[in-house]
Amino acid sequence: MTAIGWVISSIVVGILGTIFTLAIATMNKKVVKDRWGKIDFKKSDIYFYWTRWDTIIVISAVYTFICITGLLVFLLRGDTINSPMIQFFIHQTFVFSLITFIWLITKLAYVYKGIKVRWSDEFKQ
Repeated sequence: MTAIGWVISSIVVGILGTIFTLAIATMNKKVVKDRWGKIDFKKSDIYFYWTRWDTIIVISAVYTFICITGLLVFLLRGDTINSPMIQFFIHQTFVFSLITFIWLITKLAYVYKGIKVRWSDEFKQ
């Protein structure tokens, strides 16, 4: 069994993952932190409107869907795991679905934490 599909996929994951991560990480300069280095949600508005982070999540989800479609096409053609294309699409689908899920959950956690901090008085009875 050749692993050319896995190798090429790993290179693509490294390149796309780095680009996506840098696009998200550069937003940290807009985050206000307190003196202990924790996010000050009362002063940081970045989590409450559409940002590059949300765009990257959507792009990653669309790319994952395209990879799933490609995987389906090659499987319906009768290719097996020995095919470099099947290896490529399996690896891409797994990695980018995991990354997309983690980014989405992280973004939602920040939004919910920000809501709790900013409007905590509305949740108390």
